[in-house]
Amino acid sequence: MQENRKISDWVNHQLTNGKFSFTLKHLYAELAEKSPLSIKFALKRLVDKGKIISISKGFYIIIPPAYQNMGILPPAMFMDDLMEYLERPYYISLLSAAALHGAAHQQPQVHFVCTTLPSMRDTHKKGIQIKYVSKRNFPESNLTQKKTESGYIKVSDPILTCLDLINYQKAIGGFNRAATVINELSEEISENEITYSILQLAPNTNIQRLGYLWEYECGQTGLADALFRIMKEQPRSFKTYKLNPSRELHKQNIKNKWKINVNTNIEIDE
Repeated sequence: MQENRKISDWVNHQLTNGKFSFTLKHLYAELAEKSPLSIKFALKRLVDKGKIISISKGFYIIIPPAYQNMGILPPAMFMDDLMEYLERPYYISLLSAAALHGAAHQQPQVHFVCTTLPSMRDTHKKGIQIKYVSKRNFPESNLTQKKTESGYIKVSDPILTCLDLINYQKAIGGFNRAATVINELSEEISENEITYSILQLAPNTNIQRLGYLWEYECGQTGLADALFRIMKEQPRSFKTYKLNPSRELHKQNIKNKWKINVNTNIEIDE
């Protein structure tokens, strides 16, 4: 009978259908015969048993048996559902995107997600760490999709990932780490992918920094030349910018065509 349905059975049924998350609103609608109080207590029991976790108010992820020893679910398996629930555009970014492109020097412990303003508070739940970075101008290009066990997630392509690594270098551990990952990620980029759309993805300062890194630190002269040609054809003037924005200008800087003040030594880990 309807009134005898167990919430634990309902949750297991979601897993059977390949769903790894649910919202409280949806649960109330599905089990309208149950009181909100009884649902609340049943959910608490499932949380205590490690069967489900509340990631955001009103949003739960289901931990399938294969992941219950770890007690967590990889964020890639529920991120698309979570951001749809929050009504936020998003893409997997920075080190997490680099890892999905096979170019992470080390597997990141933090899952990086880019979304729009206003800023979102980071998530720390039972070993799940999600760090949100926010953009005023959310990109409409240079996004791709990657398949997961639960569907698809949106991911920045290698070019956008490189620019984001420069822009958010503090969030990932500093400029040297950004340069190291860019060095690996650049192997996934071809010259014909360097198009005018790149100029809409970042301000001049970070595009010039990327060009400098490609040419002088990563040995990617083909990518650097392709980028330089596009920039020279546009009504954008080159200005002098610091390579590492966190450090002071180098007073005896060696000039380069990217007009980058090389104020730090780049050490790329091999």
